[in-house]
Amino acid sequence: MPVKKRRAAPEAADGLGTSLDFLIRDTRLRLYKYIENRIAKQGIPLRVWFPLRVLYRNEGITQRELGQMLGFGDAHAGVIVGVMQRHKLVAREPSRIDKRRLNLYLTQEGRKKTQQTLREMRRINAKITAGFTAAERESFHALLTRAHENLAEP
Repeated sequence: MPVKKRRAAPEAADGLGTSLDFLIRDTRLRLYKYIENRIAKQGIPLRVWFPLRVLYRNEGITQRELGQMLGFGDAHAGVIVGVMQRHKLVAREPSRIDKRRLNLYLTQEGRKKTQQTLREMRRINAKITAGFTAAERESFHALLTRAHENLAEP
């Protein structure tokens, strides 16, 4: 029986490294893997890092508000908050103003791990821009910000 030759995907032949969307995708995957390996030391799963960071700066918000800030639906926000609770990073407490609301607060352990992870993230950000001049770092940030804004929903 003859062996079939595998055909390369059309994209493989045209130099994916020159495709901006592929380069961004690949960089994102590398970044997430790099972050995941570094923050595992603090016992923080990657999927809760960004919500934890938002909560660190906005304690007392609700699960729904956290989800809205991150572009998550209510169900996904609930899953993420549940994971953070299982890791003893956050606690839900009744609002003093509206007893129907449950506000999110970092636990002492959550605050400690977030502060440790923020220090690690500063090192990661420095690695991302290693070899950049100050002007290039500023320009890189400005360009990423503009690209982010360009893709905002109309």
